[in-house]
Amino acid sequence: MVTIDKEAVELFKQKAAPVSIKVVEVKGMTEAAAYAVDVCGQKDFCELIYCGTDTTSAGVSRADKKMFCAPNLTDKEYATVAELCAAKGFDMLRTGMRGHLEGIDVAFTTADGAIAETATTIIECMSEDIRLATMIAEIHVVALKKSQIKKTSYDVEPYLQKLMEKGPAFTAFISGASRTADIERVLTLGVHGPLELHIALMEA
Repeated sequence: MVTIDKEAVELFKQKAAPVSIKVVEVKGMTEAAAYAVDVCGQKDFCELIYCGTDTTSAGVSRADKKMFCAPNLTDKEYATVAELCAAKGFDMLRTGMRGHLEGIDVAFTTADGAIAETATTIIECMSEDIRLATMIAEIHVVALKKSQIKKTSYDVEPYLQKLMEKGPAFTAFISGASRTADIERVLTLGVHGPLELHIALMEA
């Protein structure tokens, strides 16, 4: 039987707002996928800056087709998303992110866990495609099960210990959109990663 810590879920939602995470509740993966595709449809095209051009004049161009990637879904989940993207006319990627560093509109991934006290999403990223997807897309949408949310970082220790027993691991801890204040202490979003992080919170 799946156990959901309702207090942890509410805490996650409370902590998400201050770090600019948009949380939406959905019934399951199908609704989560539909939400991610809808987000892609509503956003502007990626702005691309081509190397070797004068960026002060004609260096910025817009793509004529949106790019959607989903690197860590099951075959069944991927098929569902691919059908939705095809209906919208989006290009769809599951692998080969390195060949599309110039502009991915939306990355849709599934989470392996979450920490409520910091609104942190945990994603196992042994695959380079998963790592790149979480870093280079303009918007990142994560499907997260309520049962995966733990209250504190100490509560996820058992999961991390099991992960490390398998050998070297690459695990991403994502708390909101990419942000920095290195330049004159002005907060800027999207410098080192996605401009937006959305959590599709599933009942399962």
